[in-house]
Amino acid sequence: MSESNNFAIQGYNLSKLLKRLEDATARLEDVTLYQEGYIQTKINKLSTNVGVQEGSSLQTQPSLLETKQQDADTNPEALIEEPKSIKEFVNLIKNSVDPFYELSGQIDPVVKEAVGYFKGAFEGQLNFLRAAVLSKKPDMTSDAFVASLKPINESIMAIGELKDKNRQSKFFAHLNAVAEGSPMFSWIAVDTPVSIISDFKDAAQFWTNRVLKDFKESDPNSVEWVKKFLAIFDELKSYIKEYHTTGPSWNVKDGIDFAEAVQKVNAGTSASSNLEPPVAPSGGSTAGPPPPPPPPAPPSSVFEVKEDKKTESGIGAVFAELNQGEGITKSLKKVDKSQQTHKNPELRASSTVSSASAKAPPPKPKKPTTLKTKKPPKKELIGNKWFVENFENEETPIVIEGNRDESIFIGNCSGVLVQIKGKVNAITLNATDQCSVVLESSISGMDIIKSIKFGVQVEQSLPQISIDKSDNGSIYLSKDSLNTEVYTSCSTSINVNLPVGEDGDYVEFPVPEQLKHTFTDGKLSTSVYEHAG
Repeated sequence: MSESNNFAIQGYNLSKLLKRLEDATARLEDVTLYQEGYIQTKINKLSTNVGVQEGSSLQTQPSLLETKQQDADTNPEALIEEPKSIKEFVNLIKNSVDPFYELSGQIDPVVKEAVGYFKGAFEGQLNFLRAAVLSKKPDMTSDAFVASLKPINESIMAIGELKDKNRQSKFFAHLNAVAEGSPMFSWIAVDTPVSIISDFKDAAQFWTNRVLKDFKESDPNSVEWVKKFLAIFDELKSYIKEYHTTGPSWNVKDGIDFAEAVQKVNAGTSASSNLEPPVAPSGGSTAGPPPPPPPPAPPSSVFEVKEDKKTESGIGAVFAELNQGEGITKSLKKVDKSQQTHKNPELRASSTVSSASAKAPPPKPKKPTTLKTKKPPKKELIGNKWFVENFENEETPIVIEGNRDESIFIGNCSGVLVQIKGKVNAITLNATDQCSVVLESSISGMDIIKSIKFGVQVEQSLPQISIDKSDNGSIYLSKDSLNTEVYTSCSTSINVNLPVGEDGDYVEFPVPEQLKHTFTDGKLSTSVYEHAG
């Protein structure tokens, strides 16, 4: 009885345990089926996206850069919005200067290079204005202020140097226009900037008119180039009127030091340049090895000048012997009585000085014919002044067609004839030899300075002629210029020829050279000294 009860109890326990085991097994089966389905779904999704991931592997790189850009944008300093004045200046560069630069490339590479410097000055001025809105007004003579203007000044100087190197260029008028207009960038250093823009626009417009005259029919790009160039002056003038009427607008209330502001602007510029993505090498090519280091400098002994001890001669040797003091007599030889001429009359009578013993004086060093390099001849109109320089022995006359507002400068010429047509303002003849000038008329007159063997012929009228430090000149005046006044100083052999002879023949009148000075009543009186007879 007891065994059956024990069995029943054991059976009851076993059946309960089996039921629980079946429940656990069912649960495990359910979990297994769910996991197998989930894993299979993920495998299928990954298999379908393998091709897409491989094809777009190059596109994931910019997303990283975008993430970096977003991280950079979260910087508090980057979130500060630039003032409207800076935005408008950026728009001026983008909408006016950049198209002007692109159009210059269609005209000539040198013109594009000059306009590139012009654009660089605008960009340098943009950095200056960005620093100005952050800082208080600095001292104009401070190192920080001068250093901030250095990039702009270097661009202006580069434009001028490029113009001077290309004087023979077909597009020299384009280069001159940019060079004459580029000083307008100095408006940031004055209190009345609006007038400066107008002044330099007028200076540049002289050359843009020349561009229109030379290229109006042949090159439409040059005509459009002039329009865009002059429009930059107008837009910059309007911009200054609105934002910088009395000079750059400084941050008076809470501005920082100008040097610190410049550092912030430069740091922001360098940081923005570092955000550019690197260019991946194409075709698996690797970068080449770095260039070899430069050769070592030669030893210092190569540059040291070794002084050769040479025997001194001339006056230097005399002073060297005198400086010996008592030792100067050591080199003297004692003369015996038999060799003394004052004690031996026979020796004195026979002693003669050989002429061969006398050394001839050293030849005088010859002066070089010229100490200056020969410059190329030049005939050009710069502004309202003609320059005729460095011409020698020209067979044909040099003809200049001048206007009332133009002056003529003739310098450093030899053996040339210059013919000036039209009525000009003034004429200058400077440092010439055997030069002749034929002119029609002049408003102010003519100056002749340091010229030799010159000739001047006036066809119409001339108020005065001034001659200074010149020799051997002839002046021929017309009937309309008999009232011309001639002034001379430190000059000789000057003759004035007047058409007062028979049948209008010229009669020569030498200009007096000798003057007589007398003192009368405590005053100096000067008159021309004339030889009678």
